[in-house]
Amino acid sequence: MRNLVYFASGPNRPEYQKLGFDRIILIDNCFKNKRRYPRSIFTKSRVTCIGMDCLESIEYLKKENIKIDCFVSLNEGLSEGGGSYAINSDFFLGYVMPLLKDNYIHIMNLNYYHNFYHVTMDLPYNMEEIQKNDTRYLDPFIFSKARYHKGHAKVFQMTRITDKQVIELNPNLKLEVIHDSIWNFYDTLDVLVLSCTEQGQLGFFNKIPKVLNKNYFNLDEIFNYCELNKVKKIGFTPWARGNYDTFINTVKNHNKEYPREILLFHLNKMDYQDVKNSW
Repeated sequence: MRNLVYFASGPNRPEYQKLGFDRIILIDNCFKNKRRYPRSIFTKSRVTCIGMDCLESIEYLKKENIKIDCFVSLNEGLSEGGGSYAINSDFFLGYVMPLLKDNYIHIMNLNYYHNFYHVTMDLPYNMEEIQKNDTRYLDPFIFSKARYHKGHAKVFQMTRITDKQVIELNPNLKLEVIHDSIWNFYDTLDVLVLSCTEQGQLGFFNKIPKVLNKNYFNLDEIFNYCELNKVKKIGFTPWARGNYDTFINTVKNHNKEYPREILLFHLNKMDYQDVKNSW
């Protein structure tokens, strides 16, 4: 089954029924409006409308076993529609990554963010722009008629890449750098340490079980937490703006029983260079 998911979609449109997907899923707060929509989740033929915040919808999509063949995000309402975070940010795309197929289509407009939001699309994927004469091409104007998309809205073929590197700093502590989303490993980690900043998403991630916010704890406190709670496997997202000397020394000098494994996850290709070059 081929699924297209449009995040912050706005209302349903008749033309969506003609798209070549088995299921089209529209996610938007507009479907919460009880006067217009008696139910917050409803289906019309192949189109399912979900009245949820986009971050909150991810857990629902997981329970529905949805895997995404085409990801669309064009009009997020960041300036005029009440949106508080960028759908194409690292935080959101990392969180949705367990739902993305290894090969999927991504439709977005990088210019939409005007450098006000941190959106790079520097991800563990090879990106190939799909041109109009390609059979895989989907016209972005199917999803948004806004004039500012002309010449800027792009269609990409995304192909997942993976890279893992074991770093031997301490024979009693396994350290691995993984070019992937930490959320792909949620079930296998005892604790996830995120470096969350307030981009409209902070409160959501702070409430997820097993998550610690690195901004609230220093490294000694996190390692003490692991020892006290017998945390065997802990994962981190990047936090030190490229300077990991303190972390490297902490790992080298670690002589307690916990943690036993540290996994460093990164989306951006050049993260953790200090750690990778430390041995």
